[in-house]
Amino acid sequence: MSMEPLQDIYAAAADWHGRLDEDDSARTRAEFDAWLAADPRNRAAFEAVEQTWSSLAAARVDDRVLKLRREALSATHRLRFFKVATAAAVVGVAVAIAYAVAPMFRDSPVSPASMITRAATEGGAFRTAIGERSNITLSDGSSVVLNTNSRIEVRFTPEQRSVRLLAGQAWFQVAKNPSRPFVVEAGDRRVTALGTAFDVRLNGHDSVQVTLAEGKVSVEPILSPLARLINPPPVPELLIAGEALIVSDDAPVEKRKADVSKVVSWRQGQVVFDNDTLEAAVAEINRYSSKRIELADPALGQLRVSGVFKAGHSDSFVETVTGHYPLQIASRDESRILLTAGE
Repeated sequence: MSMEPLQDIYAAAADWHGRLDEDDSARTRAEFDAWLAADPRNRAAFEAVEQTWSSLAAARVDDRVLKLRREALSATHRLRFFKVATAAAVVGVAVAIAYAVAPMFRDSPVSPASMITRAATEGGAFRTAIGERSNITLSDGSSVVLNTNSRIEVRFTPEQRSVRLLAGQAWFQVAKNPSRPFVVEAGDRRVTALGTAFDVRLNGHDSVQVTLAEGKVSVEPILSPLARLINPPPVPELLIAGEALIVSDDAPVEKRKADVSKVVSWRQGQVVFDNDTLEAAVAEINRYSSKRIELADPALGQLRVSGVFKAGHSDSFVETVTGHYPLQIASRDESRILLTAGE
């Protein structure tokens, strides 16, 4: 009997599941039958993968997430699962996880405890606590959804509709009114739209990301009066649907194609990762909960994660990553979970 590790057997089963789905030829079937016969554990692993796949389909997971899971597990098979012994052993290894929880895929996953609806307003300040989302209807018919730990200020005049994002992330669905522009300011950028839908995220004070779902927007720097006098007018960056603009102090302005559904998954209470580092994944999960996840060794952060998780469920995320990685909980209390390399 083969002594192949169980993790590799499950990864190989996922790889075979994908191959058979794409190529059901006699040759492929013969190779598959030979693989099944090589180790009695192979058939059990393949049946488990099929059952998991059926459960995901029953939970109405979209095709994009199913594809992520298959590619992730196949990559695991190619790279082979490993045991972390030193920091150097961690760097560059890619393992991916898809965490399937049926309630997160329902049409209306937002619970009353996490979503607050606010009445139409012409102006004022609004904020959300950690783990909370807020749906704000503005007086012009536009709407704003605030993500966790976010703050905005709204100010409407007869000439212009203005919103300032002071912290966090917000989704804007703008009512059309060509004579009254809708302007969102975040960090040192100004986003102008007439009728469109877009997401703006502010990371600290030096990074702004604008993702456009539909319509068109222009993004330009916010200059001081003095800067406007001594510098030529900036040329606005024009975005079309499916594009994102990323601005930060330590890198050139970048315009790129965006996975809009991933960016705005937070509106359905989801957090989606696609080959993201564990460091980035932990930072994103921490946005939605007062219970923080920490890595004892920064090198662990170079592991790669793909999958769909429920926002605000830190314990479930930890349970999943410790079940798929050679990681273990070093300590935990009501405010902190420390992860370290497993035995």
